[in-house]
Amino acid sequence: MTLWQRSIGRIRAHWKLAWIPLGLSAIVYGNSLYKSSQQRLGMTLFLGGWAIAVCGMSALKRFLDENPLREGNQKVAFLAIFLLLFLGGPVLTAAKAIWGAAQPGDYRTAATSLGLIYFVVPLAVRWVEPKDYALRRLPGRIRRAAIFRTIANAAGIGAVAAFLSARFVLTHPAPLISTALTLIVAMAVVTHKTFARARKLCTQTHIDVQNLLRDMDELDDAKGRDRAASKLRDRLPRSRAGQQAGDKPADKRMAARRSWDVLKLDLCTTVDSGYRRFGLPLLADDAIADVERKVLAGIEAADVDAADPARADLRAILNACAGRIDVLA
Repeated sequence: MTLWQRSIGRIRAHWKLAWIPLGLSAIVYGNSLYKSSQQRLGMTLFLGGWAIAVCGMSALKRFLDENPLREGNQKVAFLAIFLLLFLGGPVLTAAKAIWGAAQPGDYRTAATSLGLIYFVVPLAVRWVEPKDYALRRLPGRIRRAAIFRTIANAAGIGAVAAFLSARFVLTHPAPLISTALTLIVAMAVVTHKTFARARKLCTQTHIDVQNLLRDMDELDDAKGRDRAASKLRDRLPRSRAGQQAGDKPADKRMAARRSWDVLKLDLCTTVDSGYRRFGLPLLADDAIADVERKVLAGIEAADVDAADPARADLRAILNACAGRIDVLA
């Protein structure tokens, strides 16, 4: 099956999902017309938008039930809708500014909306992040953290630009051009730093996961040698059995614990910002605690197979970070 045929098939299966954004757009536009001279048209669009959106809910339920990972993204969709609603005013103001019809009041309204986005989005990202399937969702979690941080930074810079425009667009229009260029450069710099931070964290995490897996492999070898040496104690003199033992598992356990401590710091580090209260950690605290329980159980257990669940989780983290490796970030 070609990519074109697959795309057409998915569109035919889920085209009714378009009713939801279409209905929401009609609701918003109808609400904006309600206080104008076109009140009847606004009421019609408002009620019709709700009817269209409700018709798309059954298609949305079928779409979510097809994949368990989709159901947890509902809060992410709500945040995206919030952004679209609050970006409507700034986009309209930008269009008016291009045509030279924007007024100081328009800039003040845009600055308020953008400022709200700048402060709310970093705090809302933790709330909207799905809590289930933490390791399977890790690639998307990293991507969403960087994207939402970029949107918040753009909104903050846009709020500053709108505030300056509201204050000086009528009295000092010429310096606003150089100010706009400066803000564009600032936006490029902060965007680069955000994605560079995510790549650097993924690279370091990938290295530390590999180190822990190697230490766990060496620990398993030491466990095997220790088990073989214990069997020889009943057959050989104690001195010869001690010579056969080789490295002690206790030393390898300590090395594996140290590697886990280093990796845990990576998992607790925020992806998008150096400020933990306003950033999204690589993994949630509950997910880190679950991985830690499996890793420590595998390290302490005498059975080699006890570390298999920990290895599965570590390889999932390894695969999530593999696509973002950048040793020069």
